[in-house]
Amino acid sequence: MKRIIFTFLLLLLAVTTVCAQQNSGIEVSVSSGVVLPSSPMTFADYWSVQYGGSLRAGYPLSESITLVGAVEYYQFKLNQSGVTNDFDTQYMRDIWIFKSVSLNPTADPSSVTTVSANLRFAPSRLTGILSPYFIGGVGMMRFSLSEIKLPTTSVLSVNGADISMIAQQTITGGAQTSAFLQLGMGFDVQLTEAFDLMIEARYASGLTNSLHTAYVPITGGIKLRL
Repeated sequence: MKRIIFTFLLLLLAVTTVCAQQNSGIEVSVSSGVVLPSSPMTFADYWSVQYGGSLRAGYPLSESITLVGAVEYYQFKLNQSGVTNDFDTQYMRDIWIFKSVSLNPTADPSSVTTVSANLRFAPSRLTGILSPYFIGGVGMMRFSLSEIKLPTTSVLSVNGADISMIAQQTITGGAQTSAFLQLGMGFDVQLTEAFDLMIEARYASGLTNSLHTAYVPITGGIKLRL
């Protein structure tokens, strides 16, 4: 996956340089935002975005259609409250007569990396300072879901003395590379003749991924027309 990303970045740089010299209307953009995990359940419930973003280069095929190449990376941190809310410690206290039961979930970061080729369609009749568009594409996705460790501390009171017991549980993670599809829409807000503000929402889903990875990026960024 690293070789694919490196090759893709070199290709974007080469195409951008050549097209900029020809004044052919190529565009370069950077963006970042929030990502809403959708699937699998352990990704949706137990993880929240930490940081990330995307780099794009676009080449106009016509007045309304632009070919867009993109590299995107997002890292996610463990949502501890999401994990603990799914485990009923009160039930464990009642059924086993524990004085207290506590969870302290930990995990390394998870991440999603994608390389994609997309087509963006902007209706020519709606262009102006505020220009809506639709975007869709396919590419390769590298999804790494970290294992979650669940040390459970239970305290049992016997004859006035507290006895602590620690049990180690895990929620299995995994890592896969697969093809993926994404569809979305957004708006370009013209700031100057060369710069646009872009706001976009997409749905991305792995196509051959047994983890059924899916998420929704909602991003904003700056686009430069060369």
